[in-house]
Amino acid sequence: MKHVSMAGLSEMQRYWLITGSVGPRPIALVTSLDADGLCNAAPFSAFNYMGEDPPLFAIAVVAYGQESHRPGEAKDTLRNIREHEEFVVNMVDETIVDKAVLCGSDFPAHVSEAEAVGFTLAPCTAVRVPRIAEAPISWECRLFRILDISTQRAIVFGEILAMNFRDDLLDEQALRVDVGRFAPVGRLGGPNYCLTRERRRIPVPTYMPATGQPRE
Repeated sequence: MKHVSMAGLSEMQRYWLITGSVGPRPIALVTSLDADGLCNAAPFSAFNYMGEDPPLFAIAVVAYGQESHRPGEAKDTLRNIREHEEFVVNMVDETIVDKAVLCGSDFPAHVSEAEAVGFTLAPCTAVRVPRIAEAPISWECRLFRILDISTQRAIVFGEILAMNFRDDLLDEQALRVDVGRFAPVGRLGGPNYCLTRERRRIPVPTYMPATGQPRE
């Protein structure tokens, strides 16, 4: 094993080591509205759910652009969420991953990434922000809390108000997502992604001393 201490490393050196270690990471393609009503779309892979009551998730956002993302400018997504306290998380699957990645490019602030890459915007019910019509699942969200970690990093906690599912993904009676039809894409280190078509079912057993038999 090779030991690496975080002390003394640059921010980018830490970034590459951490993001290369954690994967696959789910991708949130976040849509938000600016002051003029322009729809911004940006992908984030520092993202995951945090609980069910209330239904919360967290997204870590770089507060200001870095080398390839309009250096020194406030990030559109964070600014829009602070101002309007509403946004949409669009899940990324195989059918939209290429366009979702393009949304992470350094488009000027006056350009809607969603429209520039060819996504269709559809209205939501619980929030004013539109969702990506091509996304398999979309969460309509309001801001729960922003934790400002530093001048460069903030963690946005969102509350899910409503969800939209592609017709074939939702079992309406059981209220379950059909995971066999949902093909999300995971982010790895660097510009590397993985597909999730190969599945393996591994239930967690409950130990039953009386019978000596595990239960799924």
